[in-house]
Parts: sequence; C-alpha cells; structure tokens
Amino acid sequence: PPASPPVSLALSSDGEAARFLMQATFGPRSSDIAEVRARGIEAWITAQMAKPISNHQALTIEEHANDPTGGRGNDNARAGTVHRDSAWWKIAINGEDQLRQRVAFALSQIFVVSVENAVLNNWQEGTANYYDLLVQGAFGNYRDLLENVTLSPIMGIYLSHLRNAKADPETGSVPDENYAREVMQLFSIGLNQLQPDGTLKLNPSGLPIATYDNTTIQEMAKIFTGWSFRVNNPNNPNFFRRGGANYIDPMSLFPDFHDTGPKTIVGGIAVPAGQGGEADLRVTLDALFEHPNTGPFIARRLIQRLVTSNPSPNYVYRVAQKFADNGSGVRGDLGAVVRAILTDFEARSPEVAAITGFGKLREPLLRMTNLFRIAPATSEDGRLDLRNLDRDFGQQPLNSPSVFNFWEPDYVRPGPLAAAGLFAPEFQVLTDTTAITAANVIYAHLFFTPSGIRADVTALSALAGQRDALVAHLNLMLAANSLSPASIAQLAAAYDALPSGLSPIDRVRSMVYLTMMAPEAVVQR
Repeated sequence: PPASPPVSLALSSDGEAARFLMQATFGPRSSDIAEVRARGIEAWITAQMAKPISNHQALTIEEHANDPTGGRGNDNARAGTVHRDSAWWKIAINGEDQLRQRVAFALSQIFVVSVENAVLNNWQEGTANYYDLLVQGAFGNYRDLLENVTLSPIMGIYLSHLRNAKADPETGSVPDENYAREVMQLFSIGLNQLQPDGTLKLNPSGLPIATYDNTTIQEMAKIFTGWSFRVNNPNNPNFFRRGGANYIDPMSLFPDFHDTGPKTIVGGIAVPAGQGGEADLRVTLDALFEHPNTGPFIARRLIQRLVTSNPSPNYVYRVAQKFADNGSGVRGDLGAVVRAILTDFEARSPEVAAITGFGKLREPLLRMTNLFRIAPATSEDGRLDLRNLDRDFGQQPLNSPSVFNFWEPDYVRPGPLAAAGLFAPEFQVLTDTTAITAANVIYAHLFFTPSGIRADVTALSALAGQRDALVAHLNLMLAANSLSPASIAQLAAAYDALPSGLSPIDRVRSMVYLTMMAPEAVVQR
C-alpha cells in the first residue's frame, strides 16, 4: 500500500494523551497524562519498556502468605484463585510498567490458558508464572515467546501435550493433536493463507487456501511427543509423574517417548528421522516463526486488543512489516511491533478516530481498571478479591471459557454491525444479562463494598460542588474527551437533578457511575 500520511505524535491536548493511554495502559491518571505530554509518545514508550517488571508469581505468593485462607476460613497450602486474581488487579491498577502489562494482557488472549481447567485452578502459582512468561516476553522476540509458551507445563497441561507419548502400535494409541492444532490455528498462522496485509489469499475459484490440513496436524502432533514435567532428579526420571511435579520450570524431553520417525510439517517441510525431540521442536517452531502468515496474523490480533477491532489492511501491513524486520534486520521483535501499533497513522489520527466503525468496545475488565486507577480500590483486608466477574462481565483474568478466548477475533454482531461488515469481538460477551450485571458491579463498587472492595473517590471530591468542572474531568479520565455535547448535557442535567441533601462524596460517585454508563465511555476511540 502507499505510505500513510504523516501524523503528529506531539499530543497537543490532554484528550489526545488520555486517548493514547486508553490504548497503552489500564487507564489514564492525571500524572500519566502530564508525563506522556511532556515526554512525547516515542520517549514515553521507550521509558515504559525500560521499567522494572512487575512479577505476578511473586505477588501471588505474597498474597497467599498474607492470608492463606483466601478469606474462606481454612488454611490453603498453596495459593488459590483469590491470591492470583488479587495480584493481577494490584499490578494492573498500580504497576509502573503499564505498557508491558497491557501488552501481556493482550498476549494472554492469544496464547490462552484458563483456570477453567481444574489442574491449573489448583496450581495458581504455576498459572501466575505462565502469565509472567507473557509479561517478560511482551517486548521480546516472538520466536522466544513461542518456545517458552510451548514448553510451559501450564500450557502443556491446558492443551494436553504434556505427557504426550508417541504412537503405540500394540494399544493403538496415537499422539494427542490438541497443541499441534492450536499452535497453528491460534498462536501463529491461522486457518487460511494470508496476504502481507492480512487479507485472504484466494485460489483460482475465489476461495480461501488452507494453511494446513488434518494430515499436517497428525504430523505436527508427532513433534510434540516426549515432553513432560521438568526432571529434577536425573536418577529418577518419570514421564508419567504426577506427585511432586514441577509446574514452574520448562518441560523436559523424555527421548523414549518421542516419535523419532520422519515427519512432514506445516509448509510441507520435511523433518528428518532420528534427529531427536529438541531438534524436531526447533525446526517446527522456526517454520511457524518464518511462515509468511505469522506477521500479519499476530499484528492484527494485537491491533484488535490495543486499538481497533477493524484495522485496515494498510494498518495490518505496516505493523506486519515491522514484525518481518524491526529496521535492524531482526524478525519477530514484539517491542517494535507494539511501537508500530501505537504510533501508526490510524492509531493517532483524529480524523481516523472519527470514522464510523473505528475503535472497539472496551473490554469489561479495562472499564474496571480505568475506574480503579482514578478512584483507587480500597479493601478491608488488603486483598483485591473481585469474584464472579466471569459471570457478571463475561471476562475474568486467565479464566476464559476455552482456548478461543472470551471472544473470537472475527465475531460478527448480528444487526447493523454485521450489515456494515464490521467485526466486533468484545460484543460477544455483551448480552442482555451482562449489560445489566456489569453496570451493577460498577455501581456496587462505587457505593458499597462487595468482597470488601470499594472505589475511593475522595481525590475527586474537591470537584463535587463544581458541576461543569466535574463533568469535564470525568469526560477526560473515563472517555478521553469523547463525550458528545448531548451526553455532556445529559450529565449536567443529571447532576442538577441530584437531591440537594446528597453528600459531596455520593454526588461524585453518582457522576462517576453515570459517566461510565455513557455510550462514548464504553467505546474506545
């Protein structure tokens, strides 16, 4: 495509800064707006990439040490969901490495594992460690991240390639195909061949061209045989180990259980016999990494999670080119990819932002983190135990219903969006039920203390008696100054209609709630 028009990265207003921070963090704070305007976007990104890395595993362990019962009366020998969830919320709300954590959250919806799996639910420290792999790899190389994910025992359990043994002619067993399928379909190349801009390649009949078939899956499954829990005692290796298993360190290869025969993997690449499981894995991951689909595939998914549900082919192309070459001859540099996404013309242009169909429905969790970053989450016991959000929001950290995430990237909402040819992933969890329950959860945390947690609006109380100043501030912090004149007028009228005897703090709570319910605040532009 032609080069994109030039666009300023100077951030000439607080609204532009807040809009950028909606894409790059878990929600803007006044200090963040001042910092990014002073530094400029490029320097801010560079500074964020250099921030010390917040560690979910360490904080999960700390949360468990502070309260082994998890608020449920009985001591637990291991950290539970409440401890890992609390660690996630504390880091999302207060972590200094906001960009890294926001990208890791996006990656967790691509390289999906879920505590819906009973084993993962029982080993939350291991699950937190898996999340840290994504955090640490957020600005690293995609090839390294793909290998770390593949060899994680948490992923091995979730997609069942841990203790995946070669075929046994006597019993008729064959290798598990689960990971072999999903590492292609969801983590790297997708179902169909792509142009460099992410659009479909078509055969002479005008139909999509599959990237692999069932035979490819069967051959790829052989690659992922022979891996099991890390061998801590070389004198007592046990491929089928259960008790005393290591849920943290990368898996070990057990050569006797690996298929050493020849294989033909994705792209028709021939893997020779007898070279061993580690070499087989290296060749296969290299093939996925080098595949022409991988750049546009990953680029589109990250753009969808950070900026817009419907990136243009030109946008995808420009980001995919950075995946192919970061400017220094390096392929797969995710730091360069993230920078390209956030500084692209389509991400930064006010004219593009105003186009109907640009942007995305905000993820429910990001609406809550936005609230808690301007109205700090306080709790009676120091833990941020936000329960049942998968029920009330349709989304909870590392708790998607399947490997396909909370929503599919190509989900189409029936009605006007479908008629306009638009994808709307987050709308998949917006139902007639969650539209109400999500609003109720936000209301409850503003006015009450469910699970002992409340949003503390004290810092906003100085504006309680200043209608226009309060509405303007909430418009900036919760909607990046995107509220329409009609919505601003409605909020002003609502303020005027509040009971005269209402306390200043409840006046602020009411206005925060109503602002968060405005359509423009629910949509990220």
